[in-house]
Amino acid sequence: MISIVLPTYNEARSIQEVLRRASAALGEAGEEHELIVVDDASPDRTADLAEALASEIPVKVLRRAGRQGLATAVVAGWSKARGDVLGVMDADLQHPPETLTRLAGALSSHNAQVAIAARSGPGGGSAEEWSWKRRLTSWGARHLAACVLPRTLAEISDSMSGMFLIRARALEGVQLEPTGYKILLEVLGKAHYCDIVEVPFLFQARTLGSSKLGTRESLQYLAHLGRLARYTGQLRTWIRYATVGFTGAVINVAVLSFLAERRAWPVVWGLLVAIPLALLSNFFWNWLFTFRTARVPSVEARAGVLSRLGHYAKVCAVGAALNASSTLLLNWRGVEIPLASAAGVSLGGVWNLFFNVPAIWRSWDSPAPRSRGGVLDESGNRMLSTSEQPSSPRPKSVHA
Repeated sequence: MISIVLPTYNEARSIQEVLRRASAALGEAGEEHELIVVDDASPDRTADLAEALASEIPVKVLRRAGRQGLATAVVAGWSKARGDVLGVMDADLQHPPETLTRLAGALSSHNAQVAIAARSGPGGGSAEEWSWKRRLTSWGARHLAACVLPRTLAEISDSMSGMFLIRARALEGVQLEPTGYKILLEVLGKAHYCDIVEVPFLFQARTLGSSKLGTRESLQYLAHLGRLARYTGQLRTWIRYATVGFTGAVINVAVLSFLAERRAWPVVWGLLVAIPLALLSNFFWNWLFTFRTARVPSVEARAGVLSRLGHYAKVCAVGAALNASSTLLLNWRGVEIPLASAAGVSLGGVWNLFFNVPAIWRSWDSPAPRSRGGVLDESGNRMLSTSEQPSSPRPKSVHA
């Protein structure tokens, strides 16, 4: 059985349509199902309208006092669910209920534990022309999550999705304590899963209801990322990574200053030594210190050091170029070598921090023997295989 939770607040104009269409979609897939509406005391009688369909389709309503948040509504609904597959979707029709048919099919045909409706891949996207500000905000939220939790989310194309299915056994022993509105982050950070499949879908324009996202939800999102980073152990890894990065910056500045000021080398030649030396130091110290617990201690892992170093150098190339060019420019404008070099290192580091962290971390992480269903096309065929999920300290039983 599939149990779908629909968190609601003032969704009276859409709730009956979304419930009927969701039930029809799951019925078309041949799935026994139940729809669980978790309503936070909507003054527009959303809960009453949902209950009115109980004689027509398998729906039940859980009423809560006051607005307690979308993510906690999902957890509350799952606690009352009877299905061996759990799911969630919005009730404002931005998530087309017919996508449930493809999600259920993908979950079973690819033997996956998680199926995510993604706004990417063939047939994916948004039916509404988003403003540049909304597109930037959406991209920024996804990219920030991938940077804070690179082992967990780097290969997920739509970690912000609010529509997905997960097998109930993947949550056995897991205590979900989400904050805000992104329950998928909590699930991916804590659940026991091996295989994930993403199903592209067209995110519909909002025609009914209004957005519940505001400043409070954005702050909760940031706090949620921080808690998950600590829970998964990636916060400790970040501290080590930052420490190594600082030592690399010191090496860069010190070597360039020594060669240019003490040995009278041309600055450009000094950069050709200082930057690669700093990158090599960062790579091997991260290999020995930062990511030592993430690597598979095998002959294959040790033999792959050169290919990993090549990948690391390639990913860091843009940051290195920014470092060198800004150092040369500042020195040409009369800035002393140590200050110019420090500014160049900072610029290159900021670039890598904001744009390259997930790719950089993959230079050391060794994948566990897991596979993912990848991204599917509109016919349910596998189109793009995502990388295997790097091993991470995900316990078999969680009591956070």
